[in-house]
Parts: sequence; structure tokens; C-alpha cells
Amino acid sequence: MMNRFARLLLVSTIAISSQIYAEPTSTCKEVKFQKTDEAWNGHYYLNGVMEVGSELLLQPDGKFKWMLAYGALDQYAEGTWWKNGNCIGLKPESKFKKNLSIFPESLNISDKSLDVTWNDGRQQGSYSKD
Repeated sequence: MMNRFARLLLVSTIAISSQIYAEPTSTCKEVKFQKTDEAWNGHYYLNGVMEVGSELLLQPDGKFKWMLAYGALDQYAEGTWWKNGNCIGLKPESKFKKNLSIFPESLNISDKSLDVTWNDGRQQGSYSKD
């Protein structure tokens, strides 16, 4: 019984979030990647979101790799990143967009971490280097 309930809850959550979240976009206005942005490259881990595991790799060439695991939901994306003022934006390649029900809308720079604003507008958690 509990297993059926958990599956039903997960399926309904995915269905609702996929309707709310049609396509990943960033509130961090896209700008051309600058050589000085390389200071933010590296491997980041998500902290502050219970039962969610996520990693972000910002590469020095303006490309990123990202993954998130939440229960039975596993997501992965690659694309481009940029720094604009106090935020970092992520733009996934089109082949990944249709499968992203949860994705960072923007990353706000705070000391040495990147505070996450999710696609639903919720601000929770931060990515920190290892």
C-alpha cells in the first residue's frame, strides 16, 4: 500500500511540475562568456535541500554538466553557463530541456557559494565547491 502511494505521489509531482515547468529559462540574463568568469569554474555540490543530491560542473570553457537525484527521479543536463553581475545562468542544450522537471533558474553568487533559485521561484539550497 505504501509503495503504491509513494509511486502515485511521485507521478503526480512529476506531472504537475512538468506542466508548470515547460522549458528551462534563466532569470540571469544571458551574456557572452568572459575569460574572467573562469574564476567560478569547478565542481559544486548542492547543500540545504533534504533528500536531494545534485552536482554541478562549471567548465572553464563556458560549458556545464549538471545532475540531480530525488527519489526515483534522476535528471541530467549539459549546456552553457555565464556570469552576469551577481548571478550565474545555465542554459541546457535543447536535447535535455524536455526531460527537466526540476532545474536551477539562476544561481546567485553569495561569498563562495551559489544560492539556487529553482524553476518554481523557490529559493532553497546552495551549490558549494568540495
